[in-house]
Amino acid sequence: MSQRDPLLEAIARYPAPLIMTVVGLVGMPLTLWLFTPERAPARPETPVAISATAAPAATPTGTPVAAIAAATQDIALALPEQSPADALTVDTPASADPATSTEPAAAKLLEDAAATVPASTTVTLSAPSSANSAPSPAQSFVPAQGTHYIALIIDDIGYVDDLGARAVALPDDVTFAVLPHTPHGVALAQAAHDNGKEVMLHAPMSNLGAMPLGPGGLTPQLTRQEFVQTLTAALDAVPHLQGLNNHMGSELTALEEPMRWVMETLQGRRLYFVDSYTTASSVAGRIAREQNIPTLTRNVFLDNVQTAEDIDREFQRLLSLAREKGFATGIGHPYAATLDYLEKTLPTLAALNIELIPVSQMIALQQQATGAW
Repeated sequence: MSQRDPLLEAIARYPAPLIMTVVGLVGMPLTLWLFTPERAPARPETPVAISATAAPAATPTGTPVAAIAAATQDIALALPEQSPADALTVDTPASADPATSTEPAAAKLLEDAAATVPASTTVTLSAPSSANSAPSPAQSFVPAQGTHYIALIIDDIGYVDDLGARAVALPDDVTFAVLPHTPHGVALAQAAHDNGKEVMLHAPMSNLGAMPLGPGGLTPQLTRQEFVQTLTAALDAVPHLQGLNNHMGSELTALEEPMRWVMETLQGRRLYFVDSYTTASSVAGRIAREQNIPTLTRNVFLDNVQTAEDIDREFQRLLSLAREKGFATGIGHPYAATLDYLEKTLPTLAALNIELIPVSQMIALQQQATGAW
């Protein structure tokens, strides 16, 4: 009788370990191959909501609008915080050194607001109609040959009436980010909409400098229910919203769970998200893309230093990025120096083959150019 191989005999009696090993060796590479990002299907364009109010204002052709109801809350103003070096890509920021750039301080706006709205004052805002019509498909943006594109967001709208009014009267398609529950936020959002401009919520988010957020502030200490309720109230406090960007947020935008709550809320309203990119650790853009939220990341802050020379240098850098990549996004604030500069400079862009477009069109342009948000 021939002697049987002990190894083969053991395998015949107990085949399970061998089967599990083979399945693991074959299944793991197959799983990785099937689920790599390169094999994921391209994300379709996501429509944003169009709204109907009691007296709808004229809306520019091809610009869907989501109108949101207003709410009431106490008034406070949050200070912007330190930010990282400006990202060099529109969608996915490159590594950045937070020490090389700062988000502009809003101390002057705080002083102005404090002079007109005492800390103990409660401002009551009338609530416009919250009725929303059915969403329409996102508009396709067709870029012109030889033209480079910029989007420009003016943050911190809502506390200062005269500077806010100057801002919303700027020429061309500037986009305005309005702080929630502010004394002039609703009126300025309505004026911007009436002027054919796009409106976003400028959502206060917790920062590593422990600076005050004001009403509507989102922090990691909130429960999920409290977080969503606070964000929903902020969204309801500003009419004609099409998207949201973060005010401050160097703490919150680096945390995955609260950013998922933000994106889930935006998804329910079909709104886009702009990462103001106040920290190189931000995960907000990635989470937005994972949840198929139309998104982009700012490239340049215009007015970290509020002098004509510094604003011009940053604006020229924005134009250079647009010429290099085809598109770029900048953020400014309703400072007198910024408004002086933009009032003179924006009318000259056409002669430079630069076109200023709303954020929704910039997102569509980016999606067409890269195949992703």
